[in-house]
Amino acid sequence: MKRNRGPMFFALLATVPSLFPLIAAAPAGAQEVAWKEELRGDIRNVLRNHYLRDLASDSRSIDCLAERGDTCFGGDHEDWRCRRVYDCRTPAARLQFVMELIGAVDDRPDDPFVVAHAVYGLARVGRTQNAVGLARRCRAAEWWCDLVMGLALHRAGRSAEAGERYRSGLQGADAELACRLTDIRELLDGSDGASYRRLPCPGPERTEFEERFWWLSDPLLSRPGNDRRSEHLTRRFELLLHERLRRAVYNRRTLPTYHIDVTRRGHPDSWKPRGRDLETWKSERGARYRFTPASRVGEGIEALRYELESSRWDEGFTPTEYGTVFEVPGQVARFKDGDSLVLAIAADLDAVPFRSPPTRFIASGGPTGFFAEHRFPIGDLSPSIATSVASVPLLAAIEAFGRGGAVARMRQGVMPLDTGRLVLSDPLLVDPLRPALPESRAEAVDAMLPQTRIGSRNEMVAYFEVYGLEAGQMMRVSLALEREGAGMVTRVLRSLSGREAAPAPSVAWTEPASGPTHPMALSIDVGALEDGNYDLKIEVAGPDGSVAGTVRRFSVGGR
Repeated sequence: MKRNRGPMFFALLATVPSLFPLIAAAPAGAQEVAWKEELRGDIRNVLRNHYLRDLASDSRSIDCLAERGDTCFGGDHEDWRCRRVYDCRTPAARLQFVMELIGAVDDRPDDPFVVAHAVYGLARVGRTQNAVGLARRCRAAEWWCDLVMGLALHRAGRSAEAGERYRSGLQGADAELACRLTDIRELLDGSDGASYRRLPCPGPERTEFEERFWWLSDPLLSRPGNDRRSEHLTRRFELLLHERLRRAVYNRRTLPTYHIDVTRRGHPDSWKPRGRDLETWKSERGARYRFTPASRVGEGIEALRYELESSRWDEGFTPTEYGTVFEVPGQVARFKDGDSLVLAIAADLDAVPFRSPPTRFIASGGPTGFFAEHRFPIGDLSPSIATSVASVPLLAAIEAFGRGGAVARMRQGVMPLDTGRLVLSDPLLVDPLRPALPESRAEAVDAMLPQTRIGSRNEMVAYFEVYGLEAGQMMRVSLALEREGAGMVTRVLRSLSGREAAPAPSVAWTEPASGPTHPMALSIDVGALEDGNYDLKIEVAGPDGSVAGTVRRFSVGGR
């Protein structure tokens, strides 16, 4: 039986969007959900009435365009179907659609698709708080209600809570549906995609692959949850619902290309006519950032690389809870302290339009592994720290938060140091304007450059440590500069900690070790180097023939 709703109720809904979250829910037990079935009954009629009423097209039609501010159905994904501005729904018609969705749930809160499509419909037209409230009234299977609530919470800008609901819902869902929602093959290229498609689902190998992928793709490690993963699950769940919507309303199936594009970029937010067809996803607004790695899984975490700004052809996501997002340069170096790994890390925030940003250092050893966090004093535009971390593959980052939601991040994959008898630390680049070369790690970290760019200076100072020799043992040190793609640099050094050296492809000398940890600092002439990328290569040989090497990539000039 339909409930009679008077004008006062309509006015209350329009002015108090948080009304429905006050209604508590008591999800039912784990009955099955026939999620492959087509839409029937009242919810099908509600959708058809909203999307098919009075739509027409002729040669004189004026296309509804998002760029012009037209919102045919209230701004939802189906706006691109309109061909006439005067087909756009009035505020009263959009409110009627909202009320019909709510009424359908009043009558059938135990029907999985009624609740899901009502929540999805409210989210499409921007009534996200009403969507959260309606999701709380779900009386279908508990795991299905969790998925519906995950959709509502994420679209309401509460991605951390959405992630928890999705995790709970996927644990209870049947295997085929869980595999469909978690599938990431559209986000993978080349060998990664081929490897992933060979993994059986359900299966522990695929789960491990996905967990690692989302760990590396988390936009901000210092924020609870992973909004990029929540966005992916929301897109996949919405696609499942959208397939039923298209068949119920238009009697058409979703094209595979649409499925791929939505998974990668989200629903279309902009389009342009092209004859009788439309080009969709013309705007950069809806998918501005690519938080997933540009490097491949097989390359290892030490080769981790991001291309944060996405193009129209990349996968992408624009967060609603924060932004703009800046990628900033930094420097990371590894040292040993007994059996512990010490990480020195710095970032250059000088170019970011922040004032006194709250800044954090994070080291993460995996989705459920080691985690460390440190907060820097507000106002430090070149934050640096040296701290002990677990000797495991790590994701190291510095993240800064400005006013208005803007954020900056520096991120790098870090492997443990070698475990051989003779080991070298990473070379740490130090401010050459210091009055003297650093004599200890602490001095070097205090003066470490916030990034590995030398700029227009004529001198580069590098600090590193040699591990594994006894005091007095002689070691042979060799040093070379190599330009990216061009081999050794002919003119290498003017001075090495006071040692004069003639121009040569490399230089070498011997000296005694001062102990099990031998610190070294070098001043290197880079004044004659052309702009570009270079590798500083250091090799140390011990008296027993053991050899260890290390490399520091740096750039000269540019910004």
